[in-house]
Amino acid sequence: MYSYIKGDLEEKSNGFVVIETGGIGYKIFMSNPSIGRLGDLHSKVKVYTYYQVREDNISLYGFNTKEELRMFELLISVSGIGSKSAMNMLSSIEASSFAIAVVSGDIKKITSLPRNWK
Repeated sequence: MYSYIKGDLEEKSNGFVVIETGGIGYKIFMSNPSIGRLGDLHSKVKVYTYYQVREDNISLYGFNTKEELRMFELLISVSGIGSKSAMNMLSSIEASSFAIAVVSGDIKKITSLPRNWK
């Protein structure tokens, strides 16, 4: 539903940020490495988003690049990997490195990635 959100970075926390745009603060769940790459508080940022609607939860997940977003979407399409596990996996490896591991069949690297959200 939302392709990206651009606005002022109002809060950085462990596992999420708040971006204000149009007088609304959006809480967006992100990996901590992605949060670190956003910049300083009150700076203008653009975050690509995945809008998830579940029976008991509506959440926004954010990514610095479209590549990270696509990797997240691929990960959650795998049976047994939910959004929180996918975010934790992306916290541990760059999207491009993960893609190389998949293409090259590096099972050791893939299976060593943590899946539990911290």
